[in-house]
Amino acid sequence: MVVQISEGDQKAAEALFSAEGFEELTPAPAFDYRTYELNQEEAEKKLALLIDGMTKVADKTGRFVYQLPDGRIIDTCTYHRWEWPQAIGMNGLFDYYHLKSSTDLNSSSAAQTLALIKDWYHQRVQDGVPTKNINSMAVMYSVACLVDLDRQRGRGSVLDDEWRERFEGWIDEWAEWIMNELPRTAHGGFQHLTFRVANEGQLWDDTLMMTVIPLTKIGLLLNRPHYIEEAKYQFLLHTQYLMNEVTGFWYHAWRFHDQTGVSGSHNCDAPWARGNCWITLAIPMFIELTGLPPNDPLHRILVSTLRRQVDALVPLQDPGSGLWHTLLDDSTSYVETSGSSGFVGGILMAIRLGLLESEKYHSLALSGLKACLAQVTPEGQVGNVSKGTPAGKERDFYKRIPRMGMVYGNSLLIVALVQWMRLNKQGEQ
Repeated sequence: MVVQISEGDQKAAEALFSAEGFEELTPAPAFDYRTYELNQEEAEKKLALLIDGMTKVADKTGRFVYQLPDGRIIDTCTYHRWEWPQAIGMNGLFDYYHLKSSTDLNSSSAAQTLALIKDWYHQRVQDGVPTKNINSMAVMYSVACLVDLDRQRGRGSVLDDEWRERFEGWIDEWAEWIMNELPRTAHGGFQHLTFRVANEGQLWDDTLMMTVIPLTKIGLLLNRPHYIEEAKYQFLLHTQYLMNEVTGFWYHAWRFHDQTGVSGSHNCDAPWARGNCWITLAIPMFIELTGLPPNDPLHRILVSTLRRQVDALVPLQDPGSGLWHTLLDDSTSYVETSGSSGFVGGILMAIRLGLLESEKYHSLALSGLKACLAQVTPEGQVGNVSKGTPAGKERDFYKRIPRMGMVYGNSLLIVALVQWMRLNKQGEQ
């Protein structure tokens, strides 16, 4: 079954974001996160389960697989498409491969993970490379990481010549499209163009993770400093318009009313968890990639921004579940696992990089990680994950988004678990 989405078909579009008549995936926690013991052996078992589960996420109803007027089939639910949810999965898989192969080049876990990554790209090439937008650009981060590692370890060590040539062509083509053809908002912001909507004049918090981080990686890999300068500007511009200066949380979207940039407005006053988690992840990733020194003004601004957000998260962790609510400041909204996983992964990364103090934030991240793992079913699916979410115009919109098995529920938890492993490994050295 494929849902046909035509231009102006409001009813069909609204059905994509409604839980009505849909059996949501909201299992009881598998264990009490407060007494759960996490060690390396247990982490490896959970990671294997999550990876296997990620490849099997399915929309059995077909309700969330849909066809656009130009014939494109869009599926942001399962593993077998090229969009941002799957891109985050590739990020997590690459991080795990890099971690295991750095310790042991002959690691069977590393070899299996690399084979899985390559098979995913092989299938996407067979399907056909999708049209370019903010979210499909997210795939280029793991592509650039693979090329970079192949260069570091020696040509052919990670990619054969055919794939390396293909990947090098992709990162050059897609980054140039971002720099020269992607529509811009007032003041030169990256307009959050998606597969379905142009979102004219809009800045979204997702953009930093989906496009600016890949652009940064590619700029470093291809030695194009103007990419890095552009990425710095986008971080500053998005922070200026999307961070709530009172709470430290981020709005989902901002819209300039016209190209003068004189006026604009937020979509609504909704501190949405998953939107916020992209910031928790993107800031330490950007600092690690660029190697910004601590006395650099941008480094200082970004760390201050991150700290404000994380400090605001501390009192809002739900004590019963250990997760955060999908609207961070609304305890009547459901707890949500993907955003919580992103918070955990970002905090653990920031601790590893020395951006946040371990003694102050580690227990928060660890309890959150255990709580997220408690949401994993025996089949490797992740419960209480909200479906893909556009910028809502009212707070209740976010509370009504259905919860279902989504590939990024697994992806973000894989990212968080690998960050825990990396931090533990660093502590053992």
